Amino acid sequence: MKWIKNLLYFLIPVSAFILSTYITIDIVLKGQETTVCPDVRGKQVEEAKTIARNKGLNLIVLRYERRNDVPYNHITVQKPDANIAIRKGRIIYVIVSEGPQLVEVPILTGQPLEKAAEILGEKLITIKKTLYVPHEKAGKVIAQIPKGGDTILEQGGVILIVGIEQRPYYMLPAIKNTETDSLLEDMEMKKIRYRIDYGGNEHTGVKTSARTLIPPRTIFSKDNELIININPGGQIWVESL
Repeated sequence: MKWIKNLLYFLIPVSAFILSTYITIDIVLKGQETTVCPDVRGKQVEEAKTIARNKGLNLIVLRYERRNDVPYNHITVQKPDANIAIRKGRIIYVIVSEGPQLVEVPILTGQPLEKAAEILGEKLITIKKTLYVPHEKAGKVIAQIPKGGDTILEQGGVILIVGIEQRPYYMLPAIKNTETDSLLEDMEMKKIRYRIDYGGNEHTGVKTSARTLIPPRTIFSKDNELIININPGGQIWVESL
């Protein structure tokens, strides 16, 4: 029976220690206040720290990560999760967005449109719109928005202004009651393209007066051609081809 007595001498202190430890932990845990973990996702870091502090919690940034869909300095992930009961004094760990990548817009002025599109494609920049204006540098970029050297969001876009061939224009003169020779002299002087249609009859050299189906001061490009119709009676009609 001696061994039983020795065993009891050993077990009683151990049991007392375990019991006292359990009671101490229980008292400590019961004495600690708890709070509901706030939802700080989508908040800026400074705002989230204030929210956590007001709840008796701390907030630490674990790391930053590149996110094209979340603005810079906004929280994307948190641990512990939101809306669960936690002890005051605990730390909320968060991951924060660095925002989308910024890229520098290349200088495109003077480049052919095809080459400009290739350069932009390599930088993941799209052409939002292409505007064409008459210019001596036809087919080349003469301006851009934003300008070269500015920074924009990756996968953003630019507007290109591209030159096209300059087309001279002329204004139809007031030719009513003008004689044929005078009309032709005026057209030659203004480099207006025209041709004469005698309606199957040879030109008789008769002095005739001109009238037009087209309102005076009508604007034409250099590609337009006026047809001067002279009928057998000597009357003239002017129309555009």
